[in-house]
Amino acid sequence: MKRFFSTGLFVLAGIFLLAVSCQKDKELAPEGEKDIKAFPVTLTEADYNSENTYYLLNDNESPDVFFDAGQRSFYVTQPLQIQMDDEHNFQLRFYSPRALRNVTIWATIDGYEEEFRFMSLEKVMPFQQLRVHIPFATKDMTAYTRSGKKIQIMANPHLMKENMTFTIECNDPYWKRLQSIRCKWYIAFGRYSDTHQNWRYKMMASHTREAVAIALNMSYMFSSERFERALHDFGPLHSDNNKTVIDKNALLTRVLNHSGLLFGYTTGVMGLGGGTTFGIHESCYLEHYADDRSITETIFHEFAHCVGYGHNGNMTYEQTGPGWVTLCNNVYVDLSLDKELPVYSRRFIHTRRNKNRYFDDIYVTSKHVIEDPELDALDGGLSPLQGKTDQGGNGGGPLTFRLDYTDVPGATAATFRPKDVYVYGDTLYVVNDADNHYSLEIFNVASGNKKHVASIREWKRGEETEKFSGRPNGVTRANGKLFVTHENSRTEIFDAATHRFFTCIGNGAWGTGPFQTVHAFDVLLYKGLVLIHDKRCVVAVEERILEAGKAPRIYLRFEGVGEARGTYGMAVDEQSGWLYAVHPAKRIDVFDLTTIREGMSLMRMRQMAYKNVPYDLDFCNGRLFVSSGGEEKFCEIHPETGDILKNHTVIGDITLQSPEKFCIRRNTLFITDRTINGPCVYAIPMSKLK
Repeated sequence: MKRFFSTGLFVLAGIFLLAVSCQKDKELAPEGEKDIKAFPVTLTEADYNSENTYYLLNDNESPDVFFDAGQRSFYVTQPLQIQMDDEHNFQLRFYSPRALRNVTIWATIDGYEEEFRFMSLEKVMPFQQLRVHIPFATKDMTAYTRSGKKIQIMANPHLMKENMTFTIECNDPYWKRLQSIRCKWYIAFGRYSDTHQNWRYKMMASHTREAVAIALNMSYMFSSERFERALHDFGPLHSDNNKTVIDKNALLTRVLNHSGLLFGYTTGVMGLGGGTTFGIHESCYLEHYADDRSITETIFHEFAHCVGYGHNGNMTYEQTGPGWVTLCNNVYVDLSLDKELPVYSRRFIHTRRNKNRYFDDIYVTSKHVIEDPELDALDGGLSPLQGKTDQGGNGGGPLTFRLDYTDVPGATAATFRPKDVYVYGDTLYVVNDADNHYSLEIFNVASGNKKHVASIREWKRGEETEKFSGRPNGVTRANGKLFVTHENSRTEIFDAATHRFFTCIGNGAWGTGPFQTVHAFDVLLYKGLVLIHDKRCVVAVEERILEAGKAPRIYLRFEGVGEARGTYGMAVDEQSGWLYAVHPAKRIDVFDLTTIREGMSLMRMRQMAYKNVPYDLDFCNGRLFVSSGGEEKFCEIHPETGDILKNHTVIGDITLQSPEKFCIRRNTLFITDRTINGPCVYAIPMSKLK
């Protein structure tokens, strides 16, 4: 047993599988009256539908099915199962997280001299169960033998499954890899004890799929010449603390001839193993990949128990020096990085993104990054920038106006102090950070009007009434949602149509945990990422995981850029994919968003010194503008050097006095100016900033 906690636990051995339900397996309706007149039956991926295809071990599959070995089990030497029942329903099951291409199935019928080409499959899908009715009983069908001879297979209602045999032919390199497996293991999934604390939580379907990957990977590794060489080149393996040397040839034979593994789920301990008992914790089902945490200790520790070794020696805890666990991990990782393991990357299954499991550790930094076109075709690539930036609401002609407290019903100069502004179509959003009057004010600005339509000052979160508990300072709108940052370490998210609370990023407690930010100053959305500049760094959250009422996990944090009090703003250059973020230390940090990888801190590609303390920035047709303190309060700057190209502190008849945050939308500069004698928002056509 590999201990999860250090005290109070004991070794379990000889756990018996409980009796499981014999509920009938999920059956698919026969393919019906499809007119099959000749062999081979040819199917492409487009031919698969709910009538002929079911996916094994899917998240909705009943545990009574996947815990029933009569319905869900396989030999590692035969992950592709083929059979024909007596009603002439042909069924294929594939226990694999990877697809298989260009599969040809040959058949032999008693009484016919040669085997014939029975079925041609362009692609067998991961975990696919294919079921096709073949009209042997009612139709004469032509077929072609291996020698090319055309034969007639006569209708025969008495043809039984015992009268047919099948062979598989495939030129996919993945198939050849599977065919090289020499282990004789039988794989199934176990409920185990309902009363013992270490087995009280049961496997979910997501764990069973990972179990298939682990079984294929381990059995392939142990069957490989690379493992055999590494085994003999490694130092001595000991069966006890007296350093009794293990015969490595006998050990390998024992491994290859082991009867099999009954995968289960353990809690309180990382794993339990012995005989065919093979229980591991959820983290072990996920972290074994080289492009995950690349930790295999528990897997090979428990397998050593399965082949008969205890905690003495170096087969499990390595008490007499580096041993079995280290050896296996070294080979496993090498085979994974060489893309030789059958399932060499976590991206084939992406279980960390699956909600059907116990824990929510969806983001784990890859120990090793594996680039691969096959994986990119599955998930779109390693970059999280897979969404589309909301380009809506930027149409319409330029606007001209000045908006102040007189445009807000019931407001005074003391209760309305604009901090940030955003425009989406004819709707203007203004963050108000006036002391004790925090709000988001919403206006209709169609045709240059300034009609106040709503205020967001408080909202319902379940049964509780909430409000901005920290000074608000950033706003944006994208994909039907409003995002408002504030200094109580939260970013509130509202429905843009109803203004109802949706969820929040950050839990209101200062910190760097998976649900925390350190204050929250600015927010923008770019290609599926929500980017929030807090007091220490930029925080990224995947937009796709946002759910009503559920706090999302932080996807990653950028490099810490130094903690300072001030106004933080950000903007993305859509042409380059670079994020520009101002910092109070008279500089602008630049990050290349295209290099973001899951869980890895994004480092600055460069930083540009700026003459003054910058407050905010935005792009317009490739031009970069910055608001700041100092004499040059609003300038166009060079996007590569930070040099001031032109000072726009005076724009026509407007002299900006204390501008802070702004946005450029609808060919208009919308900018807050926090003057002592009247904070306001200006709308200035960009044509005036030549």
